[in-house]
Amino acid sequence: MSPIATSAPTDETSTITQKLAYLLTPSKEEVIRYGTAEHPYSTLPETTEDLPWADLITLELSKFDEPGGKQFLANQLKEAVKLTGFFYITSFGIPQEEVDAQFSFAKQVFDLPIETKAKHQADFANGGYNGYTGADLDYFKSQGIERRKNVEVFNLPKWTADFEEEHKNYRPKPVQDNIEAIEKFGKDVHNKVIIPLLVVLAVVLELEDEQYFVKRHVYEKRSEDHLRYMKYAARSDAENQEAKELYGAGHTDLGVVTLLFRQPVAALQVLGKDSKWRWVKPIPGSISANFADTIQLLTGRFLPSSIHRVHVPPKDQAQFDRLGVLYFVRPNNDVLVELVPNSPVLEREGIYAREAQAVKPEGGPITVETWVKARQQHLFSKAQGERYKKVIESNGQNEEGTVARGQTATVAGIEVKYYN
Repeated sequence: MSPIATSAPTDETSTITQKLAYLLTPSKEEVIRYGTAEHPYSTLPETTEDLPWADLITLELSKFDEPGGKQFLANQLKEAVKLTGFFYITSFGIPQEEVDAQFSFAKQVFDLPIETKAKHQADFANGGYNGYTGADLDYFKSQGIERRKNVEVFNLPKWTADFEEEHKNYRPKPVQDNIEAIEKFGKDVHNKVIIPLLVVLAVVLELEDEQYFVKRHVYEKRSEDHLRYMKYAARSDAENQEAKELYGAGHTDLGVVTLLFRQPVAALQVLGKDSKWRWVKPIPGSISANFADTIQLLTGRFLPSSIHRVHVPPKDQAQFDRLGVLYFVRPNNDVLVELVPNSPVLEREGIYAREAQAVKPEGGPITVETWVKARQQHLFSKAQGERYKKVIESNGQNEEGTVARGQTATVAGIEVKYYN
């Protein structure tokens, strides 16, 4: 990086070389734009700060096909449950350059003018979420809905006949130009990461049918899985202080598992069993994964939904935008939100006996489709915007996390909590 020139050399002894150096020195510091083909986002420098990192289990998916590999991974996953419900996935068979390309596509989408992005906005009024979401959209302003101003999201559904219409509407030029690579990436995530992970989950529960979850996450059937591009724009110190040093308050996700491809900008924090917030270290070549609300419901809390939040990055990374490539795993729409049957583990844990005594919802269990749509409408509601703002205001830089007082909600008969 070239030095910053403030004034020309005036000393009479200055050499011609020195004067030339002044003339050739840029007037401002060079800034590398990470997320391009020249500077992949994965090469952005990691923080050097000494942060309290979470102790997470690493699942090497390359062990899946080895003798005893499934059981080995299942045993590791059981340990992850005892810690935070977060874990790393490595050796998942997708080359780094293909992951880098997705971050590049994400950057290109978010670099578009708001007028262009608005043409591809999600159908918020009907609980839709595929397409673009950002605070500057007229929909949120007209509804008086408070959105985090530095957060943008672009969701892409599965590449199946069910979503042909959505894909026609949600194809800004960067997506259209790279459609084959994006579609291949989404399918590779399903086949190389999600399917092995679902088998391991069945082994964890000691189900007789190892394909139990796989059969309920059929790619060709309608479900609300989606690939997400996400951006947290860097903010000033004053803006960060106003937001209580948070990009996003404590929460849980609503699907089965969330996959977060490595983001070199540290910001994600997880809540441990000791109620302490700890940072998730960006391990090269990894996916950070966490359990979400649907798998918690299906297992009677044996696999608990992981509580996490997004903190302002450490000082040596705070000037960088935080790009994200995520994949949200959800069962097929017709799957019922009810306990997985015939699990020796759930039997031994007394979960079946406990749930038998619980009050049953009127009309029986709801479908995943009903649950997802209700939760999405909740997330895009004015009440939720106000609730989220209050959680942020009550948060501060708390080292310990608790349920935010008065900030719970009931969605489709299921309690949802927020954390500070």
